[in-house]
Amino acid sequence: MHPGIYASVMKWIPEGSHVLDLGTGDGAFLDRLVRDKRIVAEGVEKNPALVSLCIQRGLVVHQGNIMEGLDQYSDQSFDYVTLLGTFQELLMPEEIVREAFRVGKRVIVSYNNFAYYRVRLQILFCGHTPITPSLPQPWYRTANLHFLSTLDFREFCRALDVSETRRACFGTHGAAAFWPNLLAAEVVSLLESQTKPR
Repeated sequence: MHPGIYASVMKWIPEGSHVLDLGTGDGAFLDRLVRDKRIVAEGVEKNPALVSLCIQRGLVVHQGNIMEGLDQYSDQSFDYVTLLGTFQELLMPEEIVREAFRVGKRVIVSYNNFAYYRVRLQILFCGHTPITPSLPQPWYRTANLHFLSTLDFREFCRALDVSETRRACFGTHGAAAFWPNLLAAEVVSLLESQTKPR
């Protein structure tokens, strides 16, 4: 992931927040959040080797898939739920985001923008599924199930009655402030639900 994504999340999450990280990986970023922002954190990761690394860092991380991880928490248990780099890999993104809003007040999602100009050019001129720094694997090895654009993500948010209150977009050379659907390879968004929790 682009380092600007991590920097944005660090900026958006206030000190002392309760955070649930879905798809924690090796725990390096969650550990940084704990140390630098003094957050109270838990994570969910399906890979047992990565869970072991997280535990070695002193993190509370549960092994399992994301939906199983969400099932164990009560309503509004967290200030923030993060989905960094795993969103396009979700089998049922709608259900996961709804559940994330059940257990958390705000949700932070990062994803690869499939409408990035380099992706478009590879499809147009090469006629095959693109390989870029943000989409580095061939189609048969990638964990990605969904190939979405920033416009698709906006429609997804509207369908779920969710507002994108902050967004940071990054291309090959840094922040992509203009024409994000064309110039951003990776995007991170801070979401808030328009529907009041029951």
